[in-house]
Amino acid sequence: MRYATSITALLLLVTTAGVASAQGTNNDTDANRRQAAKEYLEVQPVEKMMRSVVEKTSARMPGGSKERAQAVMDELRYDTLRTAMIDAMANTFTVEEIEALTQFYSTPEGRSVMEKMSTYMAKVQPVMMKEVRRSMKQVMEARPEQKQ
Repeated sequence: MRYATSITALLLLVTTAGVASAQGTNNDTDANRRQAAKEYLEVQPVEKMMRSVVEKTSARMPGGSKERAQAVMDELRYDTLRTAMIDAMANTFTVEEIEALTQFYSTPEGRSVMEKMSTYMAKVQPVMMKEVRRSMKQVMEARPEQKQ
């Protein structure tokens, strides 16, 4: 009987220690996600992200110039963008996911990917938009009762 009691006590101790340990390591709180998002934005500054987007967008527009791109950059409210990005990341990703992004974008490969991402999106987005418009047209023609 004493052996069974000892085993039961040991199992209870191990089980509750595991639960307490799991609860102690659950750091996926809003505050921690926000802090992780701020750390991500130190690795991927808003200004750098926006410069890439603005320069590539400006280059595709008629009359686009470096001066116009710089004027747009000067008018951007980076604090507004930074707040929106922190909010969106904290409401979308876990702490672990944000930390993984930060870790990846801290590597040479991650920095290279980020530099190329707007070029990639510029190539893919027109095809995506064309395909969405095509499929919407097909759906609307096939289901005229859903037209508004």
